Amino acid sequence: MLSENQLVTRLEFYLRDEVQFQTYTELQIGNSEHIRISEMVNQNLIRIDLASICQLDSSIHFFEAETQIHVNHPTIYSQFCDYCYLLCPDEQFEILNGDTLEEQLSWAKEVGVGVISISREGKIRNRIPAIQQPLDPEIREVIVNAMNKRYKIPFSTVPLWYRPRVLKS
Repeated sequence: MLSENQLVTRLEFYLRDEVQFQTYTELQIGNSEHIRISEMVNQNLIRIDLASICQLDSSIHFFEAETQIHVNHPTIYSQFCDYCYLLCPDEQFEILNGDTLEEQLSWAKEVGVGVISISREGKIRNRIPAIQQPLDPEIREVIVNAMNKRYKIPFSTVPLWYRPRVLKS
């Protein structure tokens, strides 16, 4: 079974090289003048296994890797991104009790957390699509700044849905 680190490495390679996302492993966000992490999640700091920003629409995606299907943990990150995912090994879909699996997948759909699995061979499956979460503009700014501090984002960070429309006459 793939470890959390192997899951993150394989997904990061895919996101960066195949779909042109800018990626950040172990992205940490702490309290700032704009947001109080400690009041939002009862921690002084969040650390997401893999964060990424899409070159096409500047949507922010967070991926929390787990070796088992536990949807609850990634939900704390959903208020800090547009799309939040649980990343787990493919084998979990074969070995987990059917009722437990169905319960976790049903709950993921309900709360909008996507579920992605990766096989030992590297096949990536989007088991449950993530639902876009409303991301506060001040939180978006803090997340983008944290990404830019790590390394510069080489494209617009204004989400597609906030960009001005150009009307042709």
